[in-house]
Amino acid sequence: MIIAVEYSNGRVVMIAEEDNEKIPTKNYTLSFQRAGIFSVLFLLLYVGLWFGLGSNHNTQAVISFFMVSIVYLAVTIILYFTTKSIGSSEKRLKAAWGFLTCAVLVSFLGNLFWVLSIFSNQNPTTSFAEVLYVIFYPLFLIGVLLFPSSKKTQIQQLKHCFDLIIIIFSFMLMFWIFLLAPGLKNFSGNFANLVIMLSYVLGGLALVFAMFDLLLNRLKEDMHGPVVLLLSSTLILLITNSIYIYQFIHNSYFSGDPSDIGWIIGYLLIGLAGVSQLNNQKIKLDILIEISSNIYRNYSFTSYLAVAGVSVGYLSLVWAYNTNSSDLYFLELGVGVLIILVVARQFVSINENKNLYKQAQTEIALRKEISKNLTDSELAYRTIFENTGTATVIIDEDDVIALSNTEFEKLSGYKKGEIEDKKSWKEFVVKDDLKLMKKYNQIRILENELDPQNYDFRLKNKNGEIKNVYAVAVLMPGSNSSLISLLDVTDQKNAEDEIKRSLHEKEILLKEIHHRVKNNLTVISSLLNLQSRYIKDKDDLKMFMESQSRAKSMAIIHQKLYSSQDLKHIDFDDYIKTLARDIFDVYVQNPSEINMFFDVEDIKLDINTSIPLGLILNELLTNALKYAFPHNEPGVSKNHEGKVTVKLHRRDEGYRLIVEDNGVGLPDDFDMNSNTSLGIQLINTLTQQIDGHVSYCSDNGTKFIIDFKDNLYS
Repeated sequence: MIIAVEYSNGRVVMIAEEDNEKIPTKNYTLSFQRAGIFSVLFLLLYVGLWFGLGSNHNTQAVISFFMVSIVYLAVTIILYFTTKSIGSSEKRLKAAWGFLTCAVLVSFLGNLFWVLSIFSNQNPTTSFAEVLYVIFYPLFLIGVLLFPSSKKTQIQQLKHCFDLIIIIFSFMLMFWIFLLAPGLKNFSGNFANLVIMLSYVLGGLALVFAMFDLLLNRLKEDMHGPVVLLLSSTLILLITNSIYIYQFIHNSYFSGDPSDIGWIIGYLLIGLAGVSQLNNQKIKLDILIEISSNIYRNYSFTSYLAVAGVSVGYLSLVWAYNTNSSDLYFLELGVGVLIILVVARQFVSINENKNLYKQAQTEIALRKEISKNLTDSELAYRTIFENTGTATVIIDEDDVIALSNTEFEKLSGYKKGEIEDKKSWKEFVVKDDLKLMKKYNQIRILENELDPQNYDFRLKNKNGEIKNVYAVAVLMPGSNSSLISLLDVTDQKNAEDEIKRSLHEKEILLKEIHHRVKNNLTVISSLLNLQSRYIKDKDDLKMFMESQSRAKSMAIIHQKLYSSQDLKHIDFDDYIKTLARDIFDVYVQNPSEINMFFDVEDIKLDINTSIPLGLILNELLTNALKYAFPHNEPGVSKNHEGKVTVKLHRRDEGYRLIVEDNGVGLPDDFDMNSNTSLGIQLINTLTQQIDGHVSYCSDNGTKFIIDFKDNLYS
């Protein structure tokens, strides 16, 4: 169900009750081009009917009043829809078109009363129709004055006020010569005709005021189309109105007079102005509107209005003098007033020019200061650019070097004139590095990423020499150009390569030393093993085996060093397990009776700590496996399950090594400080060597604790 009708931009829209949805109905939008074609066709039809059927004044009058009435009615309807299409937020503009609608409407009503007066055999020139015709002028003027005005300064407003007064006064002089003076003479005894004449003269002045107010104050970019059309219609109506007054004074006007075409053209232009507003000023005469806009913007003709006014006054004075007019004294007085107004306007212009001159001087001084600051800034930046200490270039978005400094000349071997705006940065990059450099450049420009800013590449100079270059590239703000600083690091790169080569050689040499030490220790261990075969005494044999084990513990360390990437540190958790397995294989006769357990963290120790600690561990494990489990000896009863545990953990600022067993324990009179065995003496000495502390206990077995640090040789 349709509950409302809305006008939107000249389009009739129905609103449905169910969902309040707007349903477009038939589009009644009248384009400006179509309206212009209708107007031209209507004028041609009027001229054709007037000449074709108008064999006498009566027929011409009927044709004229019929066609004029159609125009007035059509224009009234157009202006009504124009007013409706303007939003409530633009109240002033809506009111302006509303007054224009009322002005055309009263003209339409006046035309109807004119026809009625003719049919009733009354004189239409003194009927109510003339009252309605005259009401058109104030309504039209109010509508024009309500249009939004362009912004102007106070002095500009004062100048335009003087311009309007001068123009109105000039037209008053012309109206006096050609209309008022003859009218006062012809209608000296006819008050009604005199009032009608004066009313139309005032209406003409209202049209003059409206025309120049549109020209001076209402001609804006966003209202150019409607205002230009209203300006044109006002000019046509002013000319037609003046012709009508002249004919009325000389009693030469008749209904259907050819001058009526002026009323038709003027009102049609008002209607076209409404159509332009209805279409949001989108008219098909954009080129003409643009030309008129450019003329209005680029050529200030308002300063010539005063000259035009004085010229009119002067010509009127010459005419009165040559014709011996009785109005010569009045015209002289009027021209005098006109000259005073022009002089007053010039004083306003002089004052404005002074202000403009001051503003221009201020602007010039400001621009000079800005120019100086820019010059100083450019000089400062060029100085920085030239003296950065690095080769620096600016690369434009086409990959061409736009600017380079002296350091880049030295680096590339080319002169600035050979580089700038001629060479691409790609020509200086070694082919193998070019793909990666292009990728970095694309990331910086297209993806606007900061990284990578720093990178290395190889640069080829003019002589074909390859240089290692370190580059820092940034995108210049507000452009796709890049600023790149280049540092020649060829010497540093060569030195770095030399150091790496030397380090590699020393690493190989050190590995070879560790390998040879390991081999020598292995040889010693093997010799001890061979020699032990010829020893019959058990105590001597044990001494040989212990020496062999000690040599082997050191050999394992050197073996792990030369097989590792790190020649300084030992992976001690792996070392413990390897050493423990080797000792276990030597000293355990019944492997099923003794178990080894490890609780070791992933710890790397310095070689200078690892060797003493490895010997300490060797002694502790050897003692545990030799003496903690007597049943381990051949021929001893197996009534006990042995357990040996090795622990290594970080503790506070150092480390703790624990070797414990669940064997028979230490003798009651055991004392490490007074014990003369070689193994115990080694443990004490080596513990002191690594700045450690040894403690022990013998509860349910034996437990040795070594607390040490790994910074003695750091």
